Amino acid sequence: MELVRPTLESLCGLDRACFSDPYALTTWRSYLDQPHRFQLFAFQSDGESVGYACFSVILPEAELLRIGVVQTKRGQGVARSALLLAQRELHLIGVSRVMLEVRESNLAARKLYQRLGYIKDGERPHYYPAEGNQPAEAALLMSLSL
Repeated sequence: MELVRPTLESLCGLDRACFSDPYALTTWRSYLDQPHRFQLFAFQSDGESVGYACFSVILPEAELLRIGVVQTKRGQGVARSALLLAQRELHLIGVSRVMLEVRESNLAARKLYQRLGYIKDGERPHYYPAEGNQPAEAALLMSLSL
């Protein structure tokens, strides 16, 4: 697994491949135009793009805004390896704490973050809007000291 700096086209393509609600092109463009504020990483395995991560950085902290792994590579440790590499890069630029929020029902992500040492700091009740006949859902706040 290696980290590479993504292009606008690769980010948009990966985002569409990973999520049913991809970010707008203008959002990705604004993130790429502010490299001091946003750290963006694409993950490659055997020369193939398999995912990405986006962090908002205000030293000494960073917030994981979005991480995605293409469907065919999920469950293979890609997100774990990629997060470890990204965290190392963030630490090199002066980040000492990474924060995130995760949907309460996203058990796979919660387990991953816990295995990496993230701890639950709090909760935002009813943060994620209701979908269909499901109630609004809480966001769990987690962080990791690097």
